[in-house]
Amino acid sequence: MLRLWIMGLALLGVPVMAVTQLPGNAQCPVNCSCFFSQWFVQCANASLVSRPLGIPSATVELDLQHNQFSTLSAGFFPELPEVSTISLGSCGIRQVEPGAFIGVKNLFHLHLENNLLEQLPEGIFENLTNLIFLHLEHNQIANLLPGTFSSLKQLSVLDLSNNLLLELSDQALQGLPLLRRLYLSGNRISNMSSKALPGNLRALRLDWNQLVSVPAAVRASPMLATLQLSGNPIRKLTSLSFGRRLRSLSQLYLDSLALEQVTALAFTRLRRLELLSLRNNSLESLPSLSSLKSLSRLYLTGNRWRCDCSLIWLRTWQKRVLRKERSPVMCSSPQALQGRLLVNLELQKLTCPPYGMDSTTLSLPENTNTPMATAPSRDKPLARISTTAATTTSAALITTRSSASSTTFHHHVLERWDPCLADHISRVSIRTKGATSLVVSWSFSGDHDQFEVRYTAGRDEQVLRVMGRLAEVTLHDLRPGTEYRVCVIPQNENLLECQIPGTGQCSAEHTASLPSSAQPVHNQLGHSHSAVGIGVAAALLTLVALALVVTYRLRTRPIQFQRYYDEDGSLPHRRSSNRAKLPMHSVDQDMEDEHRQSHMTAASHCPEKVNCTVSTPPRSTSTPTYIAL
Repeated sequence: MLRLWIMGLALLGVPVMAVTQLPGNAQCPVNCSCFFSQWFVQCANASLVSRPLGIPSATVELDLQHNQFSTLSAGFFPELPEVSTISLGSCGIRQVEPGAFIGVKNLFHLHLENNLLEQLPEGIFENLTNLIFLHLEHNQIANLLPGTFSSLKQLSVLDLSNNLLLELSDQALQGLPLLRRLYLSGNRISNMSSKALPGNLRALRLDWNQLVSVPAAVRASPMLATLQLSGNPIRKLTSLSFGRRLRSLSQLYLDSLALEQVTALAFTRLRRLELLSLRNNSLESLPSLSSLKSLSRLYLTGNRWRCDCSLIWLRTWQKRVLRKERSPVMCSSPQALQGRLLVNLELQKLTCPPYGMDSTTLSLPENTNTPMATAPSRDKPLARISTTAATTTSAALITTRSSASSTTFHHHVLERWDPCLADHISRVSIRTKGATSLVVSWSFSGDHDQFEVRYTAGRDEQVLRVMGRLAEVTLHDLRPGTEYRVCVIPQNENLLECQIPGTGQCSAEHTASLPSSAQPVHNQLGHSHSAVGIGVAAALLTLVALALVVTYRLRTRPIQFQRYYDEDGSLPHRRSSNRAKLPMHSVDQDMEDEHRQSHMTAASHCPEKVNCTVSTPPRSTSTPTYIAL
């Protein structure tokens, strides 16, 4: 009857103290509490200086934290075959001897955090082959001996944060095939071996260390999904910072790095990135992240943003995401926009040079022989030139993309509105200026300060972004003798949706051919050269007659290989001589055509049921640069 009463109290959660009878006539240790229903023995804050006596062999969880065990000697724990969790946090432990855990072979969780451990002797975890969680955070561990954890074949989580580690060798974490989470926050790590990390890591915390760059061991972790690097003195991120093997990375934290520069290709290989945090750095600008199709959360607060044309993509991106997921981007410069949120700014104020710059520091050159010096035609008069730099200076950002994708969204263009703003553009005219240049001018209605000029030749499309209410631009470095189709689109919030501009905002024109000195001569003979012409004609007639005689004699002979030309009923296979008559500029085009033909040939030999569609690679785009017009 007494035993049933005790079990009832335990089921209700009432602690049964030291005199409680446990199965097998075992008693709860002195100064401990035993919860019968959970097989939980709690001896926390009991002022113990040695192991409590009489721990039941059926114990599953043993809580010994907040006591005073300076040393865990060999055989510290008795035979506890059922125990799965032991908590020894905040016990002032300075030393753990090998064999201390010899009696707890089925341990899953071991807590040794908030102690005074300076080293981990070899063999102290030797028999813990089932251990899954090991907590060693907030100790004074300065180095890890090779093979310290090699017996922990099932270990999944290892927490070594807030210790005194200076480096991580390639042997420090060997023998951990199932390690998934590694926490190294708050150490002093400045150097890591390229082979220091296990290959199956999913989450890695290296924040608040002394790393000046992303370690090579991190870049070689293909299964890594979460990476925390905040608080390290990393000032610049380039295309080499993350490499090409981080194919699974979805969350990247780069807060408080004193980061000053991010190059255009820094994140382009992180195709699965969903969260990027760049808070509390020293960034003034950020290259476009449009290649990160999975990106949905971008945290950018606490930087010194310069709101100019380089952040147009960011404003457009923020307009698309939900308000609750939008990280506020506040302008620090120029002074005219200081303190304003980027997402609330009008597009015409995001200019290069920045809107509101003092006109005394920036003005047009006195020499007006440049292509952009001529006054463009406008439907509306310009403001006075001395008002702001935005009306006196224009800048352009040139990018290149394949026009093959321009028809991808042809059937998705909404009928309710026109993202190309075709009604705002009229009288697009083009005039030839030499063999490699075209001058494009247009008229516009509305208060537009920025335009996107798209010009296409064949499969290649290039984009020129014009700032500063200019309505004329010169396109340079074009191919001679080539027809270009040019479209002008006003900058607007929905510009990314403009795939098929209206016919009224487009026009076409050829560039001039190469000079006559670079082309074959086809002029008729003049009177002064008639004698020479007659002689040449006679010589040609003689050669033709001779050729006819030779051909007749050859055809009357039974030549065996004559059937080579029409053996399969196909057209004769002859070399064309037209290539010699092409201008010199066609060599590059021929190489492109040959490259494109190689893709077609590869696709034609593709096995069935396999998608071998190969698109012609677009021209590589270098880092965008702004060009004063």
